[in-house]
Formats: sequence, structure tokens, C-alpha cells
Amino acid sequence: MDQFKHLSPKFKEVAAQSNENRIEFLKQKRWISYPVANRVLDVFAETLNHPKQARMPSILFIGESNNGKTSMIERFSHLHGQSYTCEETELLIKPVVAIELSGPNMRDLYYTILQEFWAPITPNETLAMLRRTAIDQMMQSKTKLLIIDEFHTLMNGTARARSEILAEIKRISNKLRIPVIASGVPNAANVIREDAQIQSRFSIVRLPLWEKGKDFISLLKTFETMLPLRKPSNLASREIGEKILNISKGNLGNIHGLLQVCAIEAINNGTEQIDKSIVESFSWYTPTEGPREIQL
Repeated sequence: MDQFKHLSPKFKEVAAQSNENRIEFLKQKRWISYPVANRVLDVFAETLNHPKQARMPSILFIGESNNGKTSMIERFSHLHGQSYTCEETELLIKPVVAIELSGPNMRDLYYTILQEFWAPITPNETLAMLRRTAIDQMMQSKTKLLIIDEFHTLMNGTARARSEILAEIKRISNKLRIPVIASGVPNAANVIREDAQIQSRFSIVRLPLWEKGKDFISLLKTFETMLPLRKPSNLASREIGEKILNISKGNLGNIHGLLQVCAIEAINNGTEQIDKSIVESFSWYTPTEGPREIQL
């Protein structure tokens, strides 16, 4: 495997495999470590381990769509939120409960929490019973943190509906004395601005788009060590790096997707490296804001 010196050791073996296996490997989801992501995970860990108090500090994690927020939440949950059964009590311990909202509906909030515990729920259950069961379940399972993804969907309802569900979220935090991490696109900040008490509890962590600089160069170098191509591509060079940045508009999901299709093309055409011409051929790989039109 000495001929693949541009790759990380664990990816050298993949580079030696068939084209079909390498393309399948490229399509699989995997964690990519970089400084900003690591700092976000550190902030989350500090929030998780904050000493219990009457008003627990919480986080509003915002960033553009497809820019890595959900991947960071999944990574954090994997590192810190693994469920297990206590040997002494035989009870389920679930340090982190991560849910996804679809709008400002209080029944949906508690129903979604209870789904994380596989709790039996009858369709006509009252809100009061759902609330009590969910809070009791989290208390019994020693839940230390509630993560709410797609927080911006609360903007889909009325001001009254938002006020009610924010009160429920505050109730959960107060009752269990646990912090909340809410995640969404930038306009999620408008949700907490409507309630002064809620706003005072949340610190905002904003995930930026990528720009020119050493961090972006480091990211491209990391990608290059993971792409199972048999020749180095020099992605961090000025002519290729700037093309990648311009096409992706600095959005991490777009960067990842662009490099994925470029790497597949490099495997299929036998060049085994991503050069400027391949990147330019995928200039149709437009940013997340609009639909991508696949060129035939």
C-alpha cells in the first residue's frame, strides 16, 4: 500500500479494491473531523455536563441547510448519548434524547420524546398524560440533555402555538433541570426572540459557511486523505480549491457532495485523481438554496 501515500492508513486498503467497491464506499456516510466541528462538539459536551441549577443554560445551534448541523448532532449523540441498561436496576439509562420537530404541536413534542423510549402510546392519550409519562420516563432514564432538531419549524404555526410549545420546553428543562440544544436554520433565532425568558436561557452557536483560509485548506486536505483514489489530487491547490469553494458557495454538504461526484468520475474515467477539468465539469452542482439540475 506504499503507493497510496496521500491517503490515511485506514483508507489505503479501500483504494486497492474494485471500482464498484470504491464507489459504494464513497456513497456511504461518514464523520469528517475538522476544527469548527470539534469546537461545536466541545460546547455541546460542556452543556451536557453543566451542574444542575434552577435555570439551566441552553444552546441554539444555527446554520444554513446542509451545512453539517445534523451530522454534528449525530456524532455528539454517538459519543455522549449511547443508551445502556443499568446492571443494578435493569433500567434503561438514556443520557441524551434527540428528537426532530415538524411544527409547534405540544402533543407531537411529547409523543416524539416517548418514541425515543419505545413507550406504548394510545392515540387518544391526553396531553397531561403524555407530558407526565414523557417527563417520568426521562427522569427514570437519567436523561441529562434534550436535543431538538428542525427547531425552525416552530415558525410554521401561530404565535400562540409557538408560545405554548416554548412554555413546554421550558417546563421540561425546569422539571428535570437539564439543558436543551435546539438546532435549525438561521431563522430559528426568531423563535426564541418571541419569549424574553426563553431568549435569556439560550446562547447562540452559529455554524459559518466556509471561506478562503487555512481552515478550508485543512478541510480539503482531510477530504483528500479519505477519497479512495489511487493518485493524489492536490485539492488544496489554489486553482482547484477556489473552484470547489465557488461551486459549493462554502456549504459543507455541497463540498462533500461535489467531491463525491468528482471522485466517482475520476474512478470511472480512469484518471484516479480530481483535477480542475473534472471539478469544472460539475459546475452544475449548485448550492443547496435551489434545485440541482442533473446534466445528461
